[in-house]
Amino acid sequence: MSDRTSFEQLRVELMSLYEAGRYTAGYELVEKEEAKFPEQAARTTFWKMCLLSLDGRLIEALSTFRQGLQDGMWWHESQFTDTDLDALRDLPEFKELVARSVQAWEQERKKIQRDHLLLLPEPPSSSPYPLMIVLHGRHGDKETNLEQWEVARRLGWAVLSVQSTQPLYHGAYHWDDPVMGLQDILFYLERTLKTNDIDQERIVIGGFSQGSGMAIYAALSGSLPVRGFIAGATWWPDVESLAALASHARNLRGYFICGEKDYTLDRAREIQIILQQHKISFTEEFHPDLGHEFPTDFETSLKSALEFIFKE
Repeated sequence: MSDRTSFEQLRVELMSLYEAGRYTAGYELVEKEEAKFPEQAARTTFWKMCLLSLDGRLIEALSTFRQGLQDGMWWHESQFTDTDLDALRDLPEFKELVARSVQAWEQERKKIQRDHLLLLPEPPSSSPYPLMIVLHGRHGDKETNLEQWEVARRLGWAVLSVQSTQPLYHGAYHWDDPVMGLQDILFYLERTLKTNDIDQERIVIGGFSQGSGMAIYAALSGSLPVRGFIAGATWWPDVESLAALASHARNLRGYFICGEKDYTLDRAREIQIILQQHKISFTEEFHPDLGHEFPTDFETSLKSALEFIFKE
């Protein structure tokens, strides 16, 4: 395997093996590469549990789970509804380990603090800067989120990566409670506007997967002074919550980046129908060979999105 530059590349390669049913190969890939990403240990450990379960290696899966807990890892209860773990589900030891994990999660979630990263344009340009607020997907965090969105800096944008305060496991977060998510976004937006020279006529919000849905929710809410949203591989569990907000949204444009092979494509289509019904302008960039991921040339997609959002 070639040298990799990001955790996202590992995820994409693993998903390719997973979708092909090559669970042993997927496990071996994670075993080989996980040491490069110690901050993602809870995620790679969970991947290994799932792959071992799918491969029928139940004793090894339980051992991996047990060792993870001993190493101080913990996971949100929703993680264990994953069908990849069905072979383990009725085992008494698995149930005991799940209970230990949930107890540890309850203790750790109370310690979660708000967090963010703010990048200014590179190379430096004259202020005020336009601002792009970017949201990670479910299982994401503020750092890995910037592996794709950082290209906005080269286009002269300040980039604010907001991390949710809703943990799935150490180093991974979600936006299941959109009210709490909106509070996190507003907290850092207000701080950024106070401490930086931002062009408040040129603020955009974007996201990937569940972060894309959260970006749409935030934009439609009217709580943020955004001109539009950029939605990549869009997923959101409660489409009707967006319908309620869309009825009041004004002067907003959206740009969807969709892949024909993306399992969330139907959800993006549902959201687009709601936007059409409420006369909210949007367009779509469609990639026939794209799965649940960013397009390879994301910078070009970003330029097209900004051109659409700010066209006269």
